[in-house]
Amino acid sequence: MIAVLISLMLILLTAAGASACTAVYVGRLVSTDGTTILAKSNDYQDVWGNYVAVTERVENQPGRKMPVDNEGTVFADLPDTTYRYTSTPFMDSAVAINGLGRDATVCANEYGVTMIMSITSFSNRAALQADPLIEHGLTEFTAVDLVICQSATAREAVETLMSLIDRYGSSEVNIAMIADQKETWYVEMYNGHQYAAVKLPEDRVSVFGNEFLLEYVEDYPDAIVSASLESLAAEHGFAVYGGNGRLNLLATYSGSEVVTNYSHMRTWIGHRLLASGEMEAYRITDLYPLCFEPDGKVSLQDVMELIRNRFEGTEYSPDETGRTDMRVIGTDTALSVHILQIYPDLPADMSCVTWESTGPAVYGVFVPVSNAAQSISEPYSRNQSADEAMIFDMDSYPYYRFKELCTLCVKMEDCSIYGQPVRGYWHAAETVMTGDMGTVLRLAAAMEDRDRAKQFITDCCNQL
Repeated sequence: MIAVLISLMLILLTAAGASACTAVYVGRLVSTDGTTILAKSNDYQDVWGNYVAVTERVENQPGRKMPVDNEGTVFADLPDTTYRYTSTPFMDSAVAINGLGRDATVCANEYGVTMIMSITSFSNRAALQADPLIEHGLTEFTAVDLVICQSATAREAVETLMSLIDRYGSSEVNIAMIADQKETWYVEMYNGHQYAAVKLPEDRVSVFGNEFLLEYVEDYPDAIVSASLESLAAEHGFAVYGGNGRLNLLATYSGSEVVTNYSHMRTWIGHRLLASGEMEAYRITDLYPLCFEPDGKVSLQDVMELIRNRFEGTEYSPDETGRTDMRVIGTDTALSVHILQIYPDLPADMSCVTWESTGPAVYGVFVPVSNAAQSISEPYSRNQSADEAMIFDMDSYPYYRFKELCTLCVKMEDCSIYGQPVRGYWHAAETVMTGDMGTVLRLAAAMEDRDRAKQFITDCCNQL
């Protein structure tokens, strides 16, 4: 077994900032196969391994609780029955290092309800002073498990998330996306108790870095907002209204005060890739809409490549120019990257596939995990124990293997020699997997024996 200390790995890592998550949404009416697609890079410059887990349904067991805060000092009651779901939590070895909890990261439950969070954003000083963050409030490391285990629809999941913030407050400024077979919701969490959630249009796409983009909730087909979202801003003098007299949430709770190249440029490249006709040279003063119309239909593999993007073909590409002052989407510091694909026309309990890249995706590979999974393949489900913390074991855990591979490929001098061929190889592998997955799911859906159908899906995913 190859086992080296994580400190050696940190020496190899290229210099980068602390966190730089990027998220993508593709509505089912503009995807090539009619599926809804959500994606997120879970990015932080540290070596915190993750694995894939299945949490089983629990029937009629009262008295259970789950933590609300990272420290495990505040707990929320669970309903007597909770639902089955897949997730990609930190390994026990990572929790032993960070002390922050397991973080389900991305979840898909038996009802086809999915959720991603951890897209850290930033509110302005006035908003944070008017309603400060709560020290032991809800966090990105606790919310996804807590919401998905008890929500049978996307709207119910949004309402559950909002009720948790109402009761316990939030300890972070964050963005979440929640979806099922019928709808997708985008949620901005601004400070201790203020939030806005909107249902996204099915004929649009969205790409954003660590920044808020929502302006007017009235522009969306449905919305849920905190009770004092407008009155708090008005009473404390930081409310900004548009010419139409409506509250502009972006200007009110965020504004130019918190816009940075670090986040804004990743939003820009997403627009440039999916709607190139509308995008010119990057300017930090440009305002990008949350949702926009793409140039054409967007495929799952388009999203895979977008979430790997390193500003190729622009003056900001570190691989082509050597620049390191701009934060790219595809970075070797990603903890994990996931893409949720939701089929609207399949049974709910086999409607969602999580395409998981344990470790960085830029030179890694996405593999499928179905919400019908009865088990996860042995390497991907292997959880490194707490007593193995600080051991970088490439032979036993996919996370470390792909982390090392990305480290070898990402250096500017190695990009053309190693990085581009590796990325091309994984693209070819993903072409086969993504092409087959829809067929696998539809064959399973046609089977009369539901247990046999789910095992068929499980075997196919695990073999891939």
